[in-house]
Amino acid sequence: MIDRHEYPVNLRWTGDKQGVAESDDRLPELGIAAPPEFGGPQHEWTPEHLLVASVASCFMTTFLAIAGNSRLEIDELEVPAVGELVRDPDRRYSIASIELRPRILVTDEKDRAKAERIAHKADEACLISRSLRSEIVLAPTIDVAAG
Repeated sequence: MIDRHEYPVNLRWTGDKQGVAESDDRLPELGIAAPPEFGGPQHEWTPEHLLVASVASCFMTTFLAIAGNSRLEIDELEVPAVGELVRDPDRRYSIASIELRPRILVTDEKDRAKAERIAHKADEACLISRSLRSEIVLAPTIDVAAG
């Protein structure tokens, strides 16, 4: 296991309220802009979207790691997520909460309770969620594959 690692990112302004995220890790470029409600263009990834996506993707990868270690077989996993932007009393904005609504499809009814436990473990273990002040709300749905 590692004790420390860095994740390099460079954001290059491209004009107006837009930029491109780049990384020395040879990742594809990602266009980013201010949200339309703050004067940015439509149909672009925003910092707010990326924050919510970070929490959802951390939940997914953590769930899959724990499920693999626990020998839980799943057929499908989808993690819809919604972040709530609020204006605080000091008139500054924050993402007050992020609701994760994972939909987990297990192969067998006997695995339903195990999947529920693993979902809650993943929620508690996710390093991105643990790094934020935002409230993370978990509302999983566990279904069994028709077979």
